[in-house]
Amino acid sequence: MHMKKTACLLIFLLVLPAISRADPYSLKLRASYHPGFLRIVLEGPESVIKKGIVNQKAQSVLVTFPDTGFTINAEKGVIVYRKTDDNAVMFFPGAFRGLKVFTLKYPARLVIDVYKDAGGGNILSPASPTAESPEKKPANALRRVGTVVIDPGHGGYENGMVKDNYREKNVVLDIAKKLRALINRGSSRGFLTRGSDRFMTQSERVEFANSRNADIFISLHIGDHSGIVLYVPVITEHVPDAVKPYLVNQGQEAYTEKTVTLLNAMKEAVITRFGAGSVSVRPLPYSILSRIEAAALMIELPSFEDAYYIGELKTEMAETLYKGLYIYEEIGAR
Repeated sequence: MHMKKTACLLIFLLVLPAISRADPYSLKLRASYHPGFLRIVLEGPESVIKKGIVNQKAQSVLVTFPDTGFTINAEKGVIVYRKTDDNAVMFFPGAFRGLKVFTLKYPARLVIDVYKDAGGGNILSPASPTAESPEKKPANALRRVGTVVIDPGHGGYENGMVKDNYREKNVVLDIAKKLRALINRGSSRGFLTRGSDRFMTQSERVEFANSRNADIFISLHIGDHSGIVLYVPVITEHVPDAVKPYLVNQGQEAYTEKTVTLLNAMKEAVITRFGAGSVSVRPLPYSILSRIEAAALMIELPSFEDAYYIGELKTEMAETLYKGLYIYEEIGAR
């Protein structure tokens, strides 16, 4: 009897590592906008889907599958998300007022309908500013910001981040064009450092922005993280006051306060749209920003692993940045 118990224990100890090394389940993710709500769908084995627990965390949605490891395979998505651990994922749908959760079979799906706030910015709402109706001036058009220069990163032989058919240089250019269209619907003017797939040096980008007396400069990139990162310039050298009038490029030193205001405005816009956990701030010394004579930020959007950059999401990103510019203008008027 003792020998049998020992044999069973040995078998269990041998099998346990194999169980713990089992591959995690793959869940398919789809998201789509409908009038008044966003639908998030997770599809996978019924044994996993029926375990799903959905909770609202501020303006984000946490989905947990207890004791079940899984990966996300985004088939179609217009939403930012990140895995918080092996058995949970957080979605950032922007401002919303409530959820409706249900499951479906054949195939097994967990469906989450996120009901948007009246002012939550549903990207397909006729009230939200889109490039399809340029003749209609939006109610929240920029009025006091004169010139905004948008710098789509990379270009030409510099692809930036690459995944499958996605190239960072192309995605950020698309978003930059959408943002420029929104800016130009008001009295402000938006310019792109590059309007096509061409290489530009950092010096050329700086010269372009400063020659147009930009009020705001935004450099757009895609990072290797799940959220949005706002980079602020760091002044590494201070020039004596007696020398400053003779400098061709006086750089960021005189614009620090305005840059901080722009940072706070963009942070507020991102949190409002995607939730508190979706944005972080980092310093960026020795960069293009330090030579820009305007309020200046470098903005890294979520990675290709964490966001599916189809048209709707690119529009949503552009609208979020535009909202940041509007908040910056409002703060400056206070």
